[in-house]
Parts: sequence; C-alpha cells; structure tokens
Amino acid sequence: MTLPSYKTLPPAKGESNVAYCRRLEAAGHDALFLRNALTFHFQLPQDGIKHCLDQFPEARFRHIDTLTKLHPTRSAYALADKLAVNLGLPLAEAKDWALAHDSSKMNAQQYQVQPTHGTAAKLQ
Repeated sequence: MTLPSYKTLPPAKGESNVAYCRRLEAAGHDALFLRNALTFHFQLPQDGIKHCLDQFPEARFRHIDTLTKLHPTRSAYALADKLAVNLGLPLAEAKDWALAHDSSKMNAQQYQVQPTHGTAAKLQ
C-alpha cells in the first residue's frame, strides 16, 4: 500500500494543526510525514512542530519502525542520531524514544537476566 504525499492531503477548512496531525496519524502516517505536512501546510517554526509532534507517540514509533526496517543492523546510537535529524529532536530525547521502542518490542523472556558461566559458584 502506497500512502499519498503530504502535499495532496491538505488540512480541512478551519482544522487546527493538532486535529490535522491526529487525522494523519489515524490514517497510518509516521512522524516524518506529519512533520513535513505541518511545515508545508502550516509553516510552523521548528519549536511549534516539535511541540505538536510530542502529542503523537504512535507516529514516532511508526517512524522508528520504518528506520529499523530500512537498516536492521543500525546501532542504537545511529538510530537515535537518524531519529534526531529526521524529527528535529535533541539527541538525548531521540535516544529515549529509541530505547522505548526497543523495550516495547521485547517479550518477557528478553527481560530476564541469564547467569553467565561460573557466576553462581562465585556467589556461593
């Protein structure tokens, strides 16, 4: 399924930027799409865009999914760096989003700490 360009999806008459983003997120678009659409249709400053996008975590997780599918072997730092550049986030905040994404994809067994060889004997 190919999603349309943000240029062909203008906001409805009188629609606020938050309502517009809510509609785009519900349609399955990611945060980069929302950012580009806000820039194109509302000419918001970067701070305004960041404030607006903070309200749409699903769209951010979709963008992280896209980045990890494009480059599955990307390091955590490289993922955070790319996320920071694409979405205009500070690197520390992008790292938090990348970590939140990773932890949301783990199952319960991945959280369990496995003892290393000889550790049990050393503890006794």
